[in-house]
Amino acid sequence: MQTQSKQGTVVRLLAYLRSEVPLIMGTIIMLILSTLGQAAGPALIGRAIDEFIAFGDSAGLGQTMMILLATYLVGYVGFIGQLRLISILAQRLLLRLRGDVFKHLQTLHLGYYFDHEAGDLMSRLVNDTDAIGTLFGQSLTQSLGSLFSLVAIVIAMFALDIRLSLATIIIIPLMVLVTFYFSSQSRKAFRTSRETLGKLSAELEQELSTVREAQAFARTALAIQEFEQDNAANRDANIYAARITTVFSPTIDVLSTIATVLVTGFGGYLAFNGEITVGIVVAFLSYSQQFFRPVQQLANLYTQMQSALAAGERVFELLDTETDIADKPSAKQLGTIEGRIQLQNVVFGYSDEQIVLDDVTLVAQAGETVALVGETGAGKSTIVNLVGRFYDVKDGQILVDDVDIRDVTKESLRLNIGEVPQNSYLFNTTIADNIRYGKPLATMDEVISAAKSARVHDFIMSLPSGYDTELKGASGSVSQGQRQLLCIARAILADPQILILDEATANIDTRTERLVQDAINEVLEGRTAFVIAHRLSTIRHADKIVVIGNGGIIEEGNHDELMALGGAYADLIHQQQAS
Repeated sequence: MQTQSKQGTVVRLLAYLRSEVPLIMGTIIMLILSTLGQAAGPALIGRAIDEFIAFGDSAGLGQTMMILLATYLVGYVGFIGQLRLISILAQRLLLRLRGDVFKHLQTLHLGYYFDHEAGDLMSRLVNDTDAIGTLFGQSLTQSLGSLFSLVAIVIAMFALDIRLSLATIIIIPLMVLVTFYFSSQSRKAFRTSRETLGKLSAELEQELSTVREAQAFARTALAIQEFEQDNAANRDANIYAARITTVFSPTIDVLSTIATVLVTGFGGYLAFNGEITVGIVVAFLSYSQQFFRPVQQLANLYTQMQSALAAGERVFELLDTETDIADKPSAKQLGTIEGRIQLQNVVFGYSDEQIVLDDVTLVAQAGETVALVGETGAGKSTIVNLVGRFYDVKDGQILVDDVDIRDVTKESLRLNIGEVPQNSYLFNTTIADNIRYGKPLATMDEVISAAKSARVHDFIMSLPSGYDTELKGASGSVSQGQRQLLCIARAILADPQILILDEATANIDTRTERLVQDAINEVLEGRTAFVIAHRLSTIRHADKIVVIGNGGIIEEGNHDELMALGGAYADLIHQQQAS
């Protein structure tokens, strides 16, 4: 995907402010008050010198100082007000932007997550959006305040003396050239910095999720080495970006100092010749310092903006990623179904060169249990992923109750499908909330009933807090079998008409397997089910057993029929019995 233009990124970021017009107007009012307070000060000081101090008018001086104090107080109130309003504005923008990114992530197909590291996606959602929030918070406040101050100061300077004003701003074109040069370099540097941070986050997420494997295979030293390499790459990228910005700021300082010297010398010359008063020179010196402060802040903002723009590019690159699995504009709700599933001449591959299923036709009648068996990689999980429309077929069609699943919304389809995967995931919340995950409004009686049907109620009640027990740290305190039973309870409570069991009895002991199998037998009652199993003893009583291999269906029938056939299924049974 091509990187979008800087202007395009800015426009899209500003679009997030459209709904915040009242807040923006309030901020602008506060900025005006703050700016007037700053701009009026030097003029009042110059007036005090020329009109009151020079003539010993203490009354006039006192009155002017009171006005000056009131002016600074107004400016202070405006400054505090703008900080508060702009911080609210930034947080609202951040809330919406992160919400949009997260919602978009939920729409992307499974294949996208296989091709992109979770850590990098997390970095875009958290770190990159945070950089944007910083820009629209502190940096935006400074930039708007600087811009308003710059306009007010220029007006005040030209009102006092045109010649000194021209001497002050003569250095500006050179500042602009320097700023554009450094910005072009810093944007590339910050883009690299954001990318290395995303890679570092991805490496960290992977190492933390596989720490057991690293320890088991004595690869912790290698894991540390790989992390240190990514960490060093991020360090080097940040150092390079910092090198550019640290050179930029002193360069602007030198240019502003040169301008101050010009104003001081030229102003002194005009004062010596009686063309201007000392008060005007003093006021101009103050204005020149105030003038270059916002100029420098705007220049610094320009470099900070490069980091935010680099982050914005990564965020919008993600938001612009189109899902391969989208609802048609005319998609309808599936509603209540009987559960008859048909695969008609289905062709599917994860790429054009990797065809997994070629012209597969399969029918699962409503309420029928269909077991899928075959070698690893044969396409068993692919079939159930296609039924849930996590991928779309390349050719052919899949029907549920004679309706093409591409003609209904994904949500309504998946509300009719429940799944118990091999590696069951439990969330960091209570056991009760884990069970009611598929039916959030379920009552406690419904939760308990589902747990009893899944043969896990007694285990839950043995825990100190029962159903209120908090599961934390990837549920390490819960055995694999207990995790499976809790996930079966979750499926029972959701009450789907179509059920998918993917190696639900794998990696558990014989006693727990019997509990799981009893729970499965109960949950299968009256439902259409696809059961994937390597342990073939668990699917003997399936209504239909389908052997998958070589991109298609090798054999199909019940256990007795396939054993009598003496083909691929019988060979698999004999191999397991011999092992």
